[in-house]
Amino acid sequence: MEAAVRDQIVAFVRRMRVEHPGDRIYGAAVHEFYAEAGGMIAWPMIGVVSEESLASAATDRHDADALRWSPADWPWQLDPGDAEDRLAERIEAAATADDGERWHAVHHRFERTVAKACKAARRTLIDEKIVGREFVAVAMDEAWELIPLSLTRTQVRRHFPELDEEKRALDRLAALPPAQRVIELIAIADSPVHAPPGTERARAWLRELGTDAVSAILEHLPVAREKWLWAKLLGELGIPTTEVVAALDAIVGNRRLGEPDRAWAAAALSRLGRMDLVTARLDRLPREVAVRGLTAPYTSFRDVGVHQPLDYGPLEAALTEHPALHDAVCDRLAPGSGYCTIDTDEVEAAFAGLASPWAAIRRHAVFVLSDTPLTPNQREGYHAELHRLATDPNTLVRDAIAVVGELGTPTTEAVSPGADGAGGAGCR
Repeated sequence: MEAAVRDQIVAFVRRMRVEHPGDRIYGAAVHEFYAEAGGMIAWPMIGVVSEESLASAATDRHDADALRWSPADWPWQLDPGDAEDRLAERIEAAATADDGERWHAVHHRFERTVAKACKAARRTLIDEKIVGREFVAVAMDEAWELIPLSLTRTQVRRHFPELDEEKRALDRLAALPPAQRVIELIAIADSPVHAPPGTERARAWLRELGTDAVSAILEHLPVAREKWLWAKLLGELGIPTTEVVAALDAIVGNRRLGEPDRAWAAAALSRLGRMDLVTARLDRLPREVAVRGLTAPYTSFRDVGVHQPLDYGPLEAALTEHPALHDAVCDRLAPGSGYCTIDTDEVEAAFAGLASPWAAIRRHAVFVLSDTPLTPNQREGYHAELHRLATDPNTLVRDAIAVVGELGTPTTEAVSPGADGAGGAGCR
């Protein structure tokens, strides 16, 4: 694979040199990485750029400087050929073998091999005097994590100064005592203006610090610009201390705060295993706050940070007390809304959900199990449950069976929100 990527880059730059002999070619980028976790791994595209082709791509809206390292906007592009597609299929087959247990490791190696190939391509092109030493070849994934792996530190500083600034900020923070590092990360994460390494990286680092960050976050919470960001982070940390639970419960019950603050605090409480506190307030909560609190442990929000084991019991208890909220819960947990990804040790809990008296839960369990690696016995049991649910009294549960593709081909009609005169996506 490394040789294939290297040869693609080299051949494409050679071709552009022949077709545009007077151009100053300064870069090549491997871009448009696409993969689906547990499934497809596609071969990326290659873009090559010169100062002259960059100028031709500039518009009134995006000048040349803005497009300098935006390879999707460069005029010269190379799609993967049949040979590359066949190689991608082999890589995908290796990644998805053994029920996809090695997928992330193979995909990680795939991306880093592209970065190595970029370095090799640059050496070849310079040795052949096709380009000058200022030329760089770089792997450009969406998160820019591969750029530093493709270039030297000097090249990163020259071409991607923002990444160099971020690296220096990370090095400075890493050298601080843990308590001081937490304080500075909180300040960066809460700043209204960008400060390296950026708000997202600061929050991610706070998640990594776990227990060491909790006390400082609780001290910051009363003066935070936007309380919902910190409520969300406390939920992601997954540390349900008495102090954390009390702080989140106070936000949920504070009518002077906006709905986003209260809704994310309710979501965090439920993620921490305290949906009972949300349920106790349901009669006094705005609908959005209530629904966010009831559904949070079953959405993709659960996938970030530390989470409690899958358990439909708290939601069933809440709906038993407040059945009028079922349609709103069903709407929020509709297909495409972003379900949680469950671990193999949560399969039993998901199977229990297939027998729930609530359609929102039965449908959710159908979908999360469809995306989970199952043992042969579990797969057989899942198929049996799908056959049983194919005659479920609820239309949208029956539609879920068609959507997962186990008992029929999904159709647009099968997932239409107004099925059986429901008047919406609710599970009536």
